[in-house]
Formats: sequence, C-alpha cells, structure tokens
Amino acid sequence: MVRGFRMRIRFVVVALAAAAVAWGASLAAHHSVGGVYRDDERVTIEGELVTLVYRNPHSYLHVLAPDRQQHQRVWAIEAASGLQLRQTLTAASLAPGDRVIVTGAPGRDDGTWRMQLRTIVRPRDGWQFTEAPKR
Repeated sequence: MVRGFRMRIRFVVVALAAAAVAWGASLAAHHSVGGVYRDDERVTIEGELVTLVYRNPHSYLHVLAPDRQQHQRVWAIEAASGLQLRQTLTAASLAPGDRVIVTGAPGRDDGTWRMQLRTIVRPRDGWQFTEAPKR
C-alpha cells in the first residue's frame, strides 16, 4: 500500500513538473509586440517571396528585398499562427518567386531586417491580404 502511494506521488510530481516546463516554454515563445516591433511605425518593402512558413505561435514570410542602403536582405515577416493564416492565406495564395509588396511594423533592432505583417500585395494581379493588428 505504501509503495503504491509513493508511485502515485512520484507520478503527480513528474506530471506537475512537466506541466510547469511546458507552460514556461509557451510563455517564453510568445512575446510582447511592443517589445519587438515599433508598432507606431510602418515600413514597406518590395521584393521576391522566398518562403512562407506556417507554424505556431507565429508564421513567417521570408522576402528578399533591399534595406535602406539598397543591400539585398532576407526579411523575416512575422504573421499570425499557421492555423489563423490558413483560413485566409493559403499555400495557393502565394508561391516562392512571387513579387510582393509588404507593409508592417519594423523591428526595434534595425540590424535584424524583420517586421510584423500588416499587408501583402502581389502587383501582377492585385491580390492582397491584410492582417488584423495583434494586441
């Protein structure tokens, strides 16, 4: 009887520890928008879509476009989660090589070439996507 009780206690302790680690990891994965992006500013880039990566908690578009000094950079554009995006922005919407114009909130660190997505326009046919701002 004592041995069974100890096993149950160990199980509960391990389960609680695993839950605490998972909860802490999810908190670390999510960040404050204002801490990473200048939400009151906008930057617009025009370039070639390299990839569209659906994942959680945030998806990313990678676009090859010039920075302010006209050096070609791969910009990391943070978007909503994969589940949210797939309702409106599918793999058929955009393809690698598409010319796109992207507007968003620039990253606080100018050397990272990143932004938080607001709008994407594909000039060749006028297709566009607007993401609701995150709070």
